[in-house]
Amino acid sequence: MSTPTKRKVHRRKRRHAPRRDRVQKSQSGSSAKGSKSSTKSGILPPSDDPLEENIFEREPMPQGYVFVPKGSVYITRHCRSNTKESKKVVFVIYQCPPPCIDKEQDKAAKRTLGIRVPREIHENVSEQEALTSQRRSDAVDARDSKTISRARDLLLEEFPLMPRDSLKVILDHAFLKGSGRVGRTSMTTDKRKASLAVEAHIRHMHTPYESLLDDGVDRSDAREKVWPIVKAIKKTWEGSTDGNFVDLTLR
Repeated sequence: MSTPTKRKVHRRKRRHAPRRDRVQKSQSGSSAKGSKSSTKSGILPPSDDPLEENIFEREPMPQGYVFVPKGSVYITRHCRSNTKESKKVVFVIYQCPPPCIDKEQDKAAKRTLGIRVPREIHENVSEQEALTSQRRSDAVDARDSKTISRARDLLLEEFPLMPRDSLKVILDHAFLKGSGRVGRTSMTTDKRKASLAVEAHIRHMHTPYESLLDDGVDRSDAREKVWPIVKAIKKTWEGSTDGNFVDLTLR
């Protein structure tokens, strides 16, 4: 009688061991899934910020939260910072990618749509945005005016013989806010920006550069062909031509 009893106990232990393994695997799998927001269409990586969570737009809205679409930098920035200051989570909303697409398409389709933040915080930020709108607009205008004024002074200092109509065109074009052109870059010095802006203006307005492009000449080859003219006119505007006059009627 004692021998069968031992065998039964032994069999129970052997049956329980794999069952424990399955529980451990299940728990580890569920924790791994908890670190990512997943759908049939793909998986979002977890945020590095403990107070931010990346989720797809189809996820249900948390109680007391509202959706803040992209568009207003002021509202998005302050809603995000105020939510974190209150030790609450900011949900970053991603567009759901369409089904049955490859990995590259899936990656491209995952774009942010906005954030979800507590309703009260959004209401307070929206109120402050309205109250400070005019003051912020005036500050931006004053800053932009200062930038253009500084650029004008630098261009006149570096190129004192530049025709005044060319000066206006360069300021309106190369230094146009939001244009992404050389006058607005933060990747180089002010003097370098002024020099590149003048070269670009001369190349397009006082050389056959555009005609060469229309004739099918490669862009880099066209730049090389007109560079002697660009360099000569630039030196003329600098006042360092050694008495050599450059005709500016070329188009």
